[in-house]
Amino acid sequence: VPMLPVTDGAIDARLILGLGAAAENDLAARPSHHDGEEEHEHDDFASVVIDLPEVADIDALVASVQKLAREQNVLRAKGYIAVAGKPMRLLLQAVGERVRHQFDKPWGAGHRHSKLVVIGEHGDIDEAAIKAGLGISRLGI
Repeated sequence: VPMLPVTDGAIDARLILGLGAAAENDLAARPSHHDGEEEHEHDDFASVVIDLPEVADIDALVASVQKLAREQNVLRAKGYIAVAGKPMRLLLQAVGERVRHQFDKPWGAGHRHSKLVVIGEHGDIDEAAIKAGLGISRLGI
């Protein structure tokens, strides 16, 4: 395992970021998780796009996304949400039960339309169950 030089607890950010490392010149020495596999399935995952009406309660939406991760094995969720009384769209991103959200930019003159992309393992994605799990009526809609 290579060691990185540290001076007084500080490390050169270029080393951590790999700037100037010319890694592309040494690909044979950089194993991949694909190495040694006879087959590798990329279709183990499935996604569904859920259209949501305007949301009044952000905390209820976050709790619903966290519950989906726990109870329906949702791995990832991301999308833009229209929130009642807010001129900006809410960017929501979740990995498992870790949910981050922030208002990112105004909707402008365009249509306020919420969409949430939900990703999970192929056998776990059930659109009807996900819609029910979002508890749209509890979101204040």
